[in-house]
Amino acid sequence: MQITDFHMHPWLDQSQNLVFYPNTVPDSPLGMKKHLLDNGVTHACGSVISHDKSVSMRRLNDMALELRDILGADFYTPGFHIHPGHVEESLEEIERMHEQGVKLIGEVVPYFHGWNRFSAWDCIDELNVILDAAQKHGMVFSYHTITDWPLEPVIAAHPDMVFVAAHPGDRGVIPMHVERMKKFPNVYLDLSGTGIFRFGVIRHLVDQVGADRILFGTDYPICNPEMYVHAVLGERLGDEATRMIFHDNAARLLGL
Repeated sequence: MQITDFHMHPWLDQSQNLVFYPNTVPDSPLGMKKHLLDNGVTHACGSVISHDKSVSMRRLNDMALELRDILGADFYTPGFHIHPGHVEESLEEIERMHEQGVKLIGEVVPYFHGWNRFSAWDCIDELNVILDAAQKHGMVFSYHTITDWPLEPVIAAHPDMVFVAAHPGDRGVIPMHVERMKKFPNVYLDLSGTGIFRFGVIRHLVDQVGADRILFGTDYPICNPEMYVHAVLGERLGDEATRMIFHDNAARLLGL
């Protein structure tokens, strides 16, 4: 069975390793790859995030490309960073990553690297300029869910771009995802992080918006990938829906 983790955060060294408890995951990229394979994940996608806030956006993106060389493009799809506080650099990164064949932006994380302004109204114009360029290249925008982020005008302005919300969240957040996904056909949800420990939530999402809008994700190494695999299997959604969530949707969006 093919299982694509649409949302994880790989690392070159321990300054990018987001695991909460030391010595519980491997300390090398190849060890990380084996760990994911052993837990059922056959392909992984995501951006590099550093605890060192002095690391530049371009350097983080360089690390993602380095990891693709180390792990192999058949296993790892890089995600890259943009930033509305750095419009010109973001536009340069979009063109550079397009030349590298990279389609995935993010997950972008507002609480790392001074991105708190990302969720403010005063950055919408800058974000629109950046995503205008990304949309032309058919890129996918993966973003950390923030309930008060005024994202809907941005989504409406980019109908030909796919937006993927990260983390279902608990019962208070699920209705927001469902309402937005019903309103905008270009919005998807990945299962990483918080939320799916509530039994029935994946079936509820499938019933509300369809299995073709749900992507498997874990937020590894913060979360246990095997638990997330069994969370999907435990809902007994049927073979077709399970295949879509585990791999087919990500493959379609990213051209895997």
